Amino acid sequence: MHEWSVADAVIRTVIDWADGKKIKVRKVVLGVPSFSFLDVEILKEAFDMMKKDSVLDEAELEVKFKEPKFKCKNCGKEFSLNDVKDQIDSVRSEFGEEYPMHFMPALAPSFIKCPYCGSHDIALESQDMTIDEIQVEENGTVKTVSQG
Repeated sequence: MHEWSVADAVIRTVIDWADGKKIKVRKVVLGVPSFSFLDVEILKEAFDMMKKDSVLDEAELEVKFKEPKFKCKNCGKEFSLNDVKDQIDSVRSEFGEEYPMHFMPALAPSFIKCPYCGSHDIALESQDMTIDEIQVEENGTVKTVSQG
């Protein structure tokens, strides 16, 4: 259940960012690669349980999924997860819910190939989780700080 470690990392990052500021965090918008297949409900539950007694005490976690992009190093074409969905489904059916790419999306090139030329020499564009926005209340005023 890596959702708990993700929630912990988000909370620690926001607390460090807010250190010394006289603010209350109202919302955190987390950009998550859809390829990670995180269980959003577990992630939110972990966030809600772990945020207590901090600047995030009243904060809501909003999760926005980012679609991964791939680039074939052989033919140079770019493609999306939707273009290789059948390949991903095949890996999921072989390994079950705990399939390798669930925990390490960077393993994708080992399991999928370019839909145009068939090469496994593909690159997964950045699929980092990002804190895209933080909504804060400061002196009674609510504002949004973009992080991305």
